[in-house]
Amino acid sequence: MKVCWILFCGLLPAASFAAESDREGLAILEKMAAASHNTNYSGTFVFNHAGQSETSRIAHFVNPAGGVLERLETLDGPAREIIRTNDQVTCYLPGTKTVLIDPRGSRQFPVRLEQIQNLTQHYRIMKESTDRVAGFECQWVALLPKDNLRYAKRFCADVKTGLPLRARTTNEKNEMLEAFSFSTLEIGGGFKRDLVRSKYAAVSTKQGWRVDRTAMTAADSGDSGWIVQNQPAGFTKLMELRRSMPGKSGIMSHLVYSDGLAAISVFIEPGVKADKKPALRHQGAVSIYTRPASGYTITILGETPAETVMQLARNLEPKP
Repeated sequence: MKVCWILFCGLLPAASFAAESDREGLAILEKMAAASHNTNYSGTFVFNHAGQSETSRIAHFVNPAGGVLERLETLDGPAREIIRTNDQVTCYLPGTKTVLIDPRGSRQFPVRLEQIQNLTQHYRIMKESTDRVAGFECQWVALLPKDNLRYAKRFCADVKTGLPLRARTTNEKNEMLEAFSFSTLEIGGGFKRDLVRSKYAAVSTKQGWRVDRTAMTAADSGDSGWIVQNQPAGFTKLMELRRSMPGKSGIMSHLVYSDGLAAISVFIEPGVKADKKPALRHQGAVSIYTRPASGYTITILGETPAETVMQLARNLEPKP
C-alpha cells in the first residue's frame, strides 16, 4: 500500500487520498468500538476537563454470553463508585450516603458502532501517527469536523486490540477541552471478581443510607410530547421517553440525539421559576443551555459547541 502511494502520489486526485484515509480511519473506529465493549481490561486513567484533573480506577469484564460487569472508582476528590451489570448502573455516593440505581445505564463509548459509516458525512477521518500509552503501542485516528456543529476528537487505539488508550477533544481554535489517558493498564486475562466487587454494597444496606430508585419507575411511553422540527445536521434521535429523575419531583421528558460520536441530551421539566432566563455555560467539552418554554424548563447538554445545543433548543417545541 505504501509503495502504491509513492508511485501514484502525483497522479491520483486528492479525493482518492481522502477516501483511502477515511476507510482506514473507519476500520480503526470499528475495531475501537468493538474493543470498548468486548475486551477485558483493568487499569487507572486520568480525565482532564475544565481545568480540573480526576483519577479513576476501572475494571471491565465480559463473559462468553455477552454479559458485562464493570466497576469504576474515583481516586481523588469526592468518593464515587459506579457498578455496571449489563444495562443496570448503580452509583454509590458515600459522601451523602446515597445509592442511585438506573436501569438505562448502557453506554456507547467512544463511538456508536451502528452509526460509524455515517461519520464521514460530517467528519474528516484521518489515520495519524503511532504512540505509546501505559506501555502499549497505539494508533492515533483523528475526526475533524466539516462544520461548526461539532468538536474535533482524536483517539489513540491499542494496535492489537483496538481499545482506546488516550483521547483528546479540541475546539475550533485547537484548544484542549477534554483529555483522557490510561496511566496503568492490563488488557485481557480472565474474570477477576475482586476487581468488580463493590466497596459500599454491604454498608449501604445499613441505616443512614438512602436508595434512590426513581429512575426505575420511569413512565417510558416512547412519546415525550415534544418534537425537534429541524435537528442539527447529522444528529438523529436515539431515545425518547418520560421518566422520573433522581432528586426531582414529577415526570420529566428526556430525548437523546447523536451523530455517532457526540451526544446531546434534552430534559424537559414541568414548571418555571419566576426569574428563570436563558443561560449558557460550559463544563469542559459539554455545553449546557437552559431556557423556559411553554411553562417548562428546557435543559440541553451536548458534547458539542454552543451553537449545536442552541440550534436544537430553538427548534424544540410541544407536539400539536
